[in-house]
Amino acid sequence: MSEQIRRALAMEWFRLRTLRSTWLITGLGLVSSVGLALAVVMVDGEPADADLARAVLNPGQPAPLAILLGTLGVLAWGHDHRYGTIRPLLTVLPDRRVLAVARTVVMTAYLFTVVVLCEAAAWLTGLLATGGDLAEFASDSLVQRNGLGMVVLGLGIGWFGLALGALLPSLPAAIATYVIYPAVVEPMVGMLLSEIREDANLWLPFASFGPLVGVDDGGPAPAVAVVLFLGVMVALNLIALTRFRSRDV
Repeated sequence: MSEQIRRALAMEWFRLRTLRSTWLITGLGLVSSVGLALAVVMVDGEPADADLARAVLNPGQPAPLAILLGTLGVLAWGHDHRYGTIRPLLTVLPDRRVLAVARTVVMTAYLFTVVVLCEAAAWLTGLLATGGDLAEFASDSLVQRNGLGMVVLGLGIGWFGLALGALLPSLPAAIATYVIYPAVVEPMVGMLLSEIREDANLWLPFASFGPLVGVDDGGPAPAVAVVLFLGVMVALNLIALTRFRSRDV
């Protein structure tokens, strides 16, 4: 690893951990994960079965943790654009490609760590709240698929926010797009596509997520859904990187 890349990674990690929004969003993610797991057990705790275990790991859509991680992704670039810190940052590190890659790597590692930590906290809460009864369902294939699906969802939406923050210099515009696209735009496009082919809407990025958590609705296979969902988010970030390298900031 070159000295420039090592320096960029260290700088990005320092920036991320010194922002109050990072710890606020991380804290909210932990609280929401633990709180929802406890609420699920209190409402549906009898009997303790695989469905309960799945709900503890992924209590439904929209998943608050994923929404929070996406917001964190938007703010990764949004803070620099909103407060004008991108220019002095490029003075310190003029190679835009190195900066963008370092930010993406650091954010990806942090997103993965947070989502795994929050899932572990939710599972531990579920175990304690059921007196350990959920433990026997940990090896259930659908329970494990829900756990993996939550990791994929957290990373994917985090990358979605990261790409929008880089593509749209306006922080309000990036946040608005982040909220409106999955909630409004994609469902409308899906409705139009379903007129052409019944299951065409299930192949859109966010709609394809169902098979990852065991929803058998005729969409793509789980492995295909992972590639589709994460592939779109990676492509968006590559587009954002290309635009960032040539854009006047």
